Amino acid sequence: MIRFPTTPEAFISDQEQLLGRKLAENEREVIAALVKVFNLFYEGGLKQDHAVLNRCLDKPDEFMSRHKDDSFIHQFAKACRFWMIEAWEQGAERSVSK
Repeated sequence: MIRFPTTPEAFISDQEQLLGRKLAENEREVIAALVKVFNLFYEGGLKQDHAVLNRCLDKPDEFMSRHKDDSFIHQFAKACRFWMIEAWEQGAERSVSK
């Protein structure tokens, strides 16, 4: 399991192992940008900032509702949502254990 905060390289390596293939360059670019976002969620968890988490979790849902029939979009948005929550929870756990 990925530990946050993380680097794009570590996250990409983990995803490639899970997928069993190398990611394409465009996939790597998107993931590198998303890792920065996920790390921000980790920081939000450190601060126990529930408002940031709740406000931002609506975004993947809105994205899916605009693309009702696109299973790829739904998979992608659900994965983003998962990592947003995971990063925030890791930050929250870390703040409690300090």
